[in-house]
Amino acid sequence: MSPDKEFNYEAKYGKLDVSWYPEWLDHTDGKKTIPGPLKLQPKWEHPYMKKGYTAAMHEGPRSSDVSNRPGPTLTNPRVQYFHVKQKGGDFSGMCPTFAFINDSTMATLSFGRANTTLLLLDIKDTIKVLDYLPVPGRGSSAFELAGKKGRGKIFSNTAGGAYSYISNKNRIYIPGANNNILRVTVKDRRLVKEVESINLKPQIEAGNLVEPHLSQKDRLNQLTALMPDVNGNIWFTSRQGVVGLIHRNDKTKDGCPKVYSTFIGYYQLAEKIKKHYPESLSEVEKLMPYMHKDSISPEARGKLRKALKIDKDTHEEIQNSFSVGKDGVYIVSNIALYKLRFNDQKKEIELDPEWAESYKDGDLVYDNDMIKRPGHLNAGSGTTPTLMDDRFVGICDNAEGKINLLIFRQDNGKLVSKLPLFGDDGSAVENSAVAYEDTYIVANTYGYSDPFKVNPTPGGIMRFDLNRETGRFEQVEGWPASGVYDCKTATPKLSTRTGMLYVYNREDEKNKKEHRDWQVTGIDFKTGLRVLKSKLYFEKGTFKDNINLFMKAGSLGNKHYDRKVFNNIWGTFTFGPQNSFYLGTYRGFIRVSSD
Repeated sequence: MSPDKEFNYEAKYGKLDVSWYPEWLDHTDGKKTIPGPLKLQPKWEHPYMKKGYTAAMHEGPRSSDVSNRPGPTLTNPRVQYFHVKQKGGDFSGMCPTFAFINDSTMATLSFGRANTTLLLLDIKDTIKVLDYLPVPGRGSSAFELAGKKGRGKIFSNTAGGAYSYISNKNRIYIPGANNNILRVTVKDRRLVKEVESINLKPQIEAGNLVEPHLSQKDRLNQLTALMPDVNGNIWFTSRQGVVGLIHRNDKTKDGCPKVYSTFIGYYQLAEKIKKHYPESLSEVEKLMPYMHKDSISPEARGKLRKALKIDKDTHEEIQNSFSVGKDGVYIVSNIALYKLRFNDQKKEIELDPEWAESYKDGDLVYDNDMIKRPGHLNAGSGTTPTLMDDRFVGICDNAEGKINLLIFRQDNGKLVSKLPLFGDDGSAVENSAVAYEDTYIVANTYGYSDPFKVNPTPGGIMRFDLNRETGRFEQVEGWPASGVYDCKTATPKLSTRTGMLYVYNREDEKNKKEHRDWQVTGIDFKTGLRVLKSKLYFEKGTFKDNINLFMKAGSLGNKHYDRKVFNNIWGTFTFGPQNSFYLGTYRGFIRVSSD
């Protein structure tokens, strides 16, 4: 590539203080040693996704958030901050997702307030930019970033590339904010000049069928996530409920890949209305024959909108990523969980027939009080569906009071367990669950409403194990065995090689400078004991950001700015090669690594 202008960045080393928790040293009789390996997680080698490395944000197609890589050890641990120093529309630079080409080459997306940049990086030692490519951004202003309301709008928008993936041929697929899917090939440590794209504007606009406001200036109906199914069809979702795929083999008359799409609101419509708007059920049943988007009349469209109570606050939407199993695609909206597949004979997207009857039980259309909790991005489930091998799929609902972890069978959609989460002082889960062997682990994000503020939250982590005798999941009492975890931002990740669950949280006690620093906490998977913590920071005046005091004050705040830049704002861990993990931060990302 030959970019129009130079990408401005600096890779610098920060401070990393490692300390052991007394309860772990008591458990090990004073030995400073990590727990030790667990049984490796069997990884499904998806035929169209990268093998041997993390292929998508939640590790792989099943979204288990479990890695078989060790992460950093205790031998010369260090933290490197990749500081994006772009200004203007490129300002901020947070990198929430990471894709590895090989042990020395990585790709990431740097999200500016208005623009986004695909970066190809040398990660052997000090991180260096090998190549980069501007991609369509989300178009936010500096004033939006400085105000709480504007920040909420920016950081609740998952469009623009966060849920991208890398294929087994080192092709990076990106859901662009302009509703183009981009395919960028990496070859010889460079981004190939010929960037391929498919414009999905007609398919996305089809989602505006029952809600005209989606096409207006707010640009709410944007692509959010991409992932291929087992047959190589590339599935996509939009924020306002469009589901579609780019067919691997079918072509249009012009020789372009054929696109099939639909609206998530059409599936199991009667069951959804029955649960949430029972007074409209009879009217909806009359309109069912007119539901096909090619035949619906303007009059019927108006009646449908009225019956469904569809407006900007109640439109069924898809805010999270989705997961892919060997026999279907699992998508959660703010109303229900679905298992979809493509019928190659009928040439249409359909609900898995084995799931259809289960909707009558009333569980797949989950409990939802239609209120957006502090700590959720919308008024619905905050979780990407988490697949436990080929057996179960887990999500969290949005029930009144305490929310629940819902675990369903993958084969027929039957509810296995409904498990209340956390205490009376707040319950929300906006991050994916962890699924390892017979265990689900979820973390509380309640109260995380402004990513630039401290947001005191109740915190908490809960673990549920399958009881093989009853066939149901049960809470593991006394796990975690120590500590309170305010891990409201990064999705927890489990490393089978170290036997630890990693969470990103603030330190328990304020230091002498009255700032609770960000730290990585390791928890022993078996006992639930806190093992160690790694505090990350820069000394005052050493981060040397290149923005003015106004921008600092309007974002993280000037006080303790050199420590606040470790705020990760909904990013997630990604385990990488050479004893490392990566984590998005406000001004780029960090790599914690060791010898």
